[in-house]
Amino acid sequence: LGIFTILCFIIGLIGFVQQEPNQARVMLFFGRYHGTFRETGLYWVNPFLLTKKISLRARNLNPEPIKVNDKEGNPVMIGLVMVWKLRDTYKAMFEIDSQTMAESKNNTVGATLVSRMNAFETFVKVQSDAALRQVAGLYAYDSNDDEELGNLTLRSGGDEINEQLVSKLNERLLMAGMEVIEARINY
Repeated sequence: LGIFTILCFIIGLIGFVQQEPNQARVMLFFGRYHGTFRETGLYWVNPFLLTKKISLRARNLNPEPIKVNDKEGNPVMIGLVMVWKLRDTYKAMFEIDSQTMAESKNNTVGATLVSRMNAFETFVKVQSDAALRQVAGLYAYDSNDDEELGNLTLRSGGDEINEQLVSKLNERLLMAGMEVIEARINY
């Protein structure tokens, strides 16, 4: 009876989790999604639930500039800076292959929070490059003709092009439960 009581006590202690602000835990019960826990503090959860931490904090991305062709076919080096964060933890964990990406970098079976967030950042970087190429290809870098002075260009477009970039990025990242807060062409 004493061994059974000690075993139950140890299993009960395993269920305590400490949750920090702007973090969430995706909970799985024998492989089935059981919910997302977002409350801050110290809590007890079923010790048989597998919990995976995810950061809900805003993150910056400032990749190296890439070479794209503008509307007229001229090669242009262009870069962006963006701020993004996770909105939907279910989509982030199960709609993209973040588990495999995180595991392959460390060669470990259980991906940690850092490797999981690095996998998300890799996904965001690839999608941001594709969106930047798409938006940059719609406009000429600069207008030299007098009749084209009213047209929007990459040099003069500023806010309008940045708004379109945010829109394209949000379209691409929506499937992964991510949201772009701000994106700007910085190079």
